Amino acid sequence: MAAAEPSARPRPLRFVWRAIRPDVPFYALIGLLMGAAVILHLAFGYPRELDLRVSLVPLATRSLVYALPAVVAALGWAMIRHDRSLLSARTWLDVLRGFFEPRRTLAFVLVLLALPSLMATFVSFKASIPNIHPFGGLDVAFMELDRLLHFGEHPWVLMHGVLGSPTVTAFVDFTYSLWFAVLWLTVIWQTWHGAYFSDAREQFLLSFAACWILIGVVFATLLASAGPVYYGTVTGAADPFAALVDYLHQVDAARALKAVWIQGILWDNYASPGTHPFGEGISAMPSMHVSMAVLMALVGFRVNRVVGWAYAAFAVLILIGSVHLAWHYAIDGYLAAGLTVVIWWGAGRVMSAWNGERVDLADR
Repeated sequence: MAAAEPSARPRPLRFVWRAIRPDVPFYALIGLLMGAAVILHLAFGYPRELDLRVSLVPLATRSLVYALPAVVAALGWAMIRHDRSLLSARTWLDVLRGFFEPRRTLAFVLVLLALPSLMATFVSFKASIPNIHPFGGLDVAFMELDRLLHFGEHPWVLMHGVLGSPTVTAFVDFTYSLWFAVLWLTVIWQTWHGAYFSDAREQFLLSFAACWILIGVVFATLLASAGPVYYGTVTGAADPFAALVDYLHQVDAARALKAVWIQGILWDNYASPGTHPFGEGISAMPSMHVSMAVLMALVGFRVNRVVGWAYAAFAVLILIGSVHLAWHYAIDGYLAAGLTVVIWWGAGRVMSAWNGERVDLADR
C-alpha cells in the first residue's frame, strides 16, 4: 500500500510535517555531523572529548531579547499601517496572533532544539584539532603567504598606522565582541520571522550548518593553525607579531580588551585542558567570525539593500578586527569569505531542489 501523501495525513501530523519539511536538509546535515562524531570518537578517539549535551538557556535568553523589541515593532507597524490604537485589544491580539503563529513558532522551537547540538558537536571537534594536526608548520606558511599577498608587508603593520591608537583599538575590540550577539539575534530572526518559510530563511539555515561543519571542522582540521597571537609559541621561530601582541597587552592594561582576556583563556585550556570552565579550542584558518559575518551579509541583501550593506559593513569590521587583534592572518578571512559564498550558492541549489512545492502559511 502506497504511503499517504502529506495532504492525506491526520491533521496534527500534517501540521507538524509542514512545520518540519522546509528544514529537513538542515536537520539532516546536523544529524550527519553528530553521527560522524560518534563513529570517529568510538573508532579513533576523535573528537577526544565528545560532548553532545544540549544547552538551550543561551538561545532561549536571546530569543526573549529578540521577541520583546520585535513585538513592540510589530505593534508600531500595526498602528502606522492600519491606523490602530494601542488601547484596542484587537490590535494586541492581531499582533500576537501573527507573531506567535503556531506553525511558525513550532518550526522555530524545533530549530532551537537542534542548534545547540550542532554547536556542541562543533566545539568537540574544534578542541581536538591540534591532536590530529598539530599547530606550527602551516602557521609559518600562512604568515609568509599573508606577507606575499600584501606587497611584502604584514597586514597588521599596514593597518597599524590607522588603527594603532588605544581608543581605536578599544572600539575595534568592542565591535569584534559584538559578533556573537549579532550572529545569534540574526539566527533567531531568520529562524522565527525571516519571511516565514522563505527561500532566504531556508538557505540561511542550511548555509549556517554547512559553514560550521565544512569551514569550522573540515577545513579547520586540514589547515590547522593557531594564529598570530600564538605564532611564536607554536612555531618556536622569530615572531613577526610580537610587537602587535605587546601593543595589545599595553592597551589591555588600561582598557581591558576582551580579545586579550579570551586569548589567555584559550591558551590556558590548550596548554592544560579543563583549566577554565569554558574555552572552545584554538583554530585560526579559516575564520569562522568572518564566515558568519559574510553569511549575515548575504542573507541581509536578500532582505533589502540597507540591511545587506549594514551587515556588509559589519563583516568588514570583523575582518579588520580579526587581523588587528591578532586573532587571524588576513588570508584566514579571505578564504572563509570565499568558502561561505560558495556554500551559500550550494545551499540555495539544494533548497531549490528540495522545495519542489512551497509551504504556504495559508495552506492549512
